[in-house]
Amino acid sequence: MSSKNNPPIPLLIDTDNAFGMPVRDIDDGIALLAGLASEQVAIKAIVASACNCRAWESARNTVHLLDVVGRPDIPVGLGAEDVLSGDREAHHAYIESRSAEHAGMQYWATAPTIPDIDVSVLPDGASLIIDTVRNHPHELVIILLGSMTNLALALRRAPDIAPLIKEIVHMGGSFTPRRGELEFVWDTADIPQDVWDTTLRFNTWYDKQATIEVLSAGIPTRFISANVTSHCYIRKAHVEELRTCPKNRISAYLLDFLEPWLRWSIDERKIVGAHMHDPLTVLSVVNPTLCLYRNMESDVVGFKSGYELFPQNEELLWKTAPKSLQNYVRVAVSVDVAKAEQCLLDLLKRVLIMNNA
Repeated sequence: MSSKNNPPIPLLIDTDNAFGMPVRDIDDGIALLAGLASEQVAIKAIVASACNCRAWESARNTVHLLDVVGRPDIPVGLGAEDVLSGDREAHHAYIESRSAEHAGMQYWATAPTIPDIDVSVLPDGASLIIDTVRNHPHELVIILLGSMTNLALALRRAPDIAPLIKEIVHMGGSFTPRRGELEFVWDTADIPQDVWDTTLRFNTWYDKQATIEVLSAGIPTRFISANVTSHCYIRKAHVEELRTCPKNRISAYLLDFLEPWLRWSIDERKIVGAHMHDPLTVLSVVNPTLCLYRNMESDVVGFKSGYELFPQNEELLWKTAPKSLQNYVRVAVSVDVAKAEQCLLDLLKRVLIMNNA
């Protein structure tokens, strides 16, 4: 619990929130709900980004979520639709075609419709980042659940904000594990390998230029890697427990979208539940003891040329790194799965009893 001596950590969350959209992973919305329920953090602003959906769709979904839980006071910014370099239209065309193809399946047949919302009136995402950082200097943690585009744009416009950001926490990246570290085990059986190779790019890879610019800004950065997030789930037993909570508008909103996604994930992806990539990222700030980390070099030069961001043979740690540490980040290498899943379940149960007046 937060106290006067340990106030909540101010957060800005940048999210490609597809909560409620068929086939798209909806863990962004669950991450937002967990953050709203936690007393350890305080969400000061949310910026909608393009990645798992279009930025305007993320903004619409987020404004609706905040309305359902009674938090319309949190400002939402509309982020950029385009990446800083390259073209992601093939990426969006593919996931939009899959979403349309699967929309009529039994999983989503009874799911409610997300209302139309005019997001053109929302503030610009990069400007909201700049203002929020300046309003909370040296305190604000920026959580990036999708690409780094909006933060890169904010840093281009106002490079002076870089030393004012306490930390960046990004869901993304993978690495070759050492002994005792977790393997990346996520197998997306519903997506052909050639599509992964040629078309789809998420999070760290979605806007490579933005990733390079953000990591070159010298801001302390933590990666909640796919090596650890691929081990954390919402499971059938968790949903059954959530069903015992009081019935209200919030519980209907959560379960009406969560249950179809869980069934689809188990049936189509052949895994034990629904992955909690983004919720674990928020939980890593709520509870810093969940993950263990290793300091790694982010090879932005190699990354720009098409190689992995974290070199396989990287050996340097903070104590042996050069004086300029701008390319060194903390990467989550293992996680207490049971503790993380229970923490998320407890926060979601708390969401379901939040005042919805």
